[in-house]
Order: sequence, then C-alpha cells, then structure tokens
Amino acid sequence: MTYGPIVVLHDHLDGGVRPATVLDLARRHGVSTPTDDVDDLARWMTITPDIPVAEAFGRFDLVGKVLQTPEALRRVAAEAVEDLAADGVIHAELRFAPLLHTLGGLTPAEVIGAVESGLDAAEATAGLSATIIVCAMRDQPLAVTDLAFDAAIAAAGGRVVGVDVAGLEMGHPATDHASALKRAQAAGLGVTIHAGEMDGAYQVQAALDACGPTRIGHGWRIIDDCTVDNGRIVALGRVATALRESEALLEICPTSNESLGCPVGNHPMRMLADAGFRLCLNPDDRSITTTSARRELHLVSDALGVTTVEHAAWAERAAVGAFLPAPDRTALVSRVRAGWNVAVPRLVHLAERGRWQAAQASGVYLPAEFDSDGFIHLSGLHQVLTPANRFYRGRTDLVALVVDAHLIANALVWEPGTGTDEHFPHLYGALGADAVLEVIEFPPDGDGSFLLPSALVRAARR
Repeated sequence: MTYGPIVVLHDHLDGGVRPATVLDLARRHGVSTPTDDVDDLARWMTITPDIPVAEAFGRFDLVGKVLQTPEALRRVAAEAVEDLAADGVIHAELRFAPLLHTLGGLTPAEVIGAVESGLDAAEATAGLSATIIVCAMRDQPLAVTDLAFDAAIAAAGGRVVGVDVAGLEMGHPATDHASALKRAQAAGLGVTIHAGEMDGAYQVQAALDACGPTRIGHGWRIIDDCTVDNGRIVALGRVATALRESEALLEICPTSNESLGCPVGNHPMRMLADAGFRLCLNPDDRSITTTSARRELHLVSDALGVTTVEHAAWAERAAVGAFLPAPDRTALVSRVRAGWNVAVPRLVHLAERGRWQAAQASGVYLPAEFDSDGFIHLSGLHQVLTPANRFYRGRTDLVALVVDAHLIANALVWEPGTGTDEHFPHLYGALGADAVLEVIEFPPDGDGSFLLPSALVRAARR
C-alpha cells in the first residue's frame, strides 16, 4: 500500500530520542545506563505489555536525565525533525513537559527556547513544519502545572501552539488542572488532554469537563462506554455520547496502546470511526515503543484492514485538527489532500424517503436544498454521521443512497464544509438514479441520534 503525506499530532519529544543519542549524552554527562551497547539499550528502552506501568515510565526517567542542558535539548529536537521528515511526515506537533528538564537549573522558558532553536535548525532543510505542545504532568500539583502553562502562554504566537496534561491517569483526573487548562485556552492555545489511555472512560469525561478540549490523547478506552455486538458499536453510553458530540479528535497511538495491553488487532479504532468518532493515527513514543509514524499506518492496515481511503480521511482529519493559524491549517489540509490523491469509490447521500421515491419516475433526483445551496450534499462513509447527528437528529424518514462516485465525477467537487477545513463532496447537478447503487434504511436510535447501519457500511466499502 502506498501512503501519502503524514501529519503527526501526538509525539513526545523525550519518547522519540534515538538510543544512540541517549548513550552519547549519558557518557558526556556522567549518567549511568543499563548497558553500553546501543542495540541492547534500544531493546531496554522499548516498553512491552509485560512491563508494569511504573517500570515503563522508568524508561522516560533515563532519557530525562540526559536532557537537562540547552545543547541536549537542541540536539534531540533537531533529530526528531530529521527522523519524522525521513518517515514521510510533513507537519508534527512535538510535546514535552518543560518542568522535567529543569533539574540542571534551566527555567521552563529556557527549556522551550532550546527546543525551538533545535526545530529552527532542522526545519529549513527537512521540509517539515514543527510546533510545540507544552505538557504538565497530571500527578503534579496545580501550582506546577501553572508554571508550565505560564511558560507556554508567554511563548504563544511562535512555535508553542498548545498545552496538554499527560502522565499517570489513575487517581489524577484532568479536572484537577482545570483552571490552568482554561487559562491556557483563553490565551489562544489549543488544548489536548491525555485521557482514556490507561484508565476508564470516566477519565475522558473528566477531560471534557476540565475545559472542553478539541483533542483527546489516545481516548480508546471510550469503548468501555459503548455497546459492541458482532464487531460493531450498536449503542453509546453517556460519556461516549458526550465525546462524540464534542467532535474532539482522538489522537490514536496503536503501538503505544499495545505496549499497555491493547493488541493492535483488537484495537477499537475502526469501530470508533464507524460510530462517528473523529480520529487520527500517531506514533506517541517512537523510541520508547520502537515505532514510527509510517509503521503505525502499516500496522493497522495489516491488523485491522484499514484501507487507503480511510488512511487518507484520517490524515485529512489530523491536518484539520492541527493547532495552527487558520491560513496555515488550510494550506496543510490542501497539501495532505493533494499528496494522498485518493479517489473515493462510493459516496453517501441522506435523502428523504418520499422525495427519493418520487424521483424514481423521472430517474432524476434533486433534494429540497438544491435551490438554495446549488449542489447536493454527499459524504464519504466516515463523514455521514456528522451531518446526520448535527442536522437530522430524530428524523425517521431518511434513507442512505450509496452512490457510484465514478458516474458523477464530472459534476463532483470536494470542497471545505461550512466552518471547517475538512472537504466534503458536493454534486453540482442532479443525481441520476442510475448512479445510486443501493438504498439503505437509515433509522435513528431511541434518543434520536444515528449510528451507521451495518448494511450501509458493507455497501459503501464494497
């Protein structure tokens, strides 16, 4: 399978340091290591499912000890850009907790400045744009989070584009840091929060309650609040409903999740996508879990059957979710779409049953909205539930028309939807009945919301 350009939104700077660099810096600064062999160190650094969580975080402790000088921080930032660019990444948000790099006397501002300098040095020749997310550790007091976010707010407007709360979830809900998160959000920084990675769905609710983030780190444990039957989500619980309605983007990290006990072959990402949750793929900790951005795509293709069409859609959603000024984000989305250049073979249109039936006599279908909009709204399979739950909630008179995209290609335009950079397919003309391959009933659930009927998923993926 050939992949297009990749956008990485969830990549920990300290989790991606080259083992050779860790060994070199350790020797320079007198830090002891479990081995002097770089291959053995790489194996030691790699987290596997059998390693307890507390011990797994010890891998980060070693890396942290060698990242206490401006020179070390500049070096690993530049190397991260080089490694990501070589892997086909065109935009990356690198996150780290500046307070963890102040043991040698650096201030949080100096830590951020050193990383910025490293990104500056490598970005120009790498062909990759890189920004910074400042992390606070959820098991630290609010006062410590305030220090980290004060530095982020002071650096906002440059490479620092967002904040995050990371670390051990158990016993440390994101609401403990709500005031700091809201302050950063009010200062114009994007907010993403680790939640539903190590602990249950209630941690996702705590993240939503903390400040209404636009992104959630990991979030896969939201499946605990979903009813699954025969490999499909058939009902959403209260927290899952709130997450889906928030339209927060899930930063899914398959290999990282596997290292904490969720095998890639059992990962619910595809079920979540089919249920209307927004998601994208990320490497998380490239060295600590021995992976790369491109490897993550290969893994889920092999283990879950994720298609090129789905990968292209998720890549676009990563670009749409990037913490960037509007013009830069629009340009990034366009670059991603052009690079993937994937033709979606089947599209979906939600039609009023009666209006569709009336069109059978003439063989030409036009919805009531055509006169005002000038086009017919269609969707890729991953997009159907967005308009369904936003505009048609509770409607019982809908059918889903599965449309052969090749037969309408001459009048089809992919362009941004209202209020978003995400592109939706618009048909500038009537829909001929001969282009409709199947008509699927599209009933709402008891609360009026929609899930994709299994028949529609099968029909649209053929």
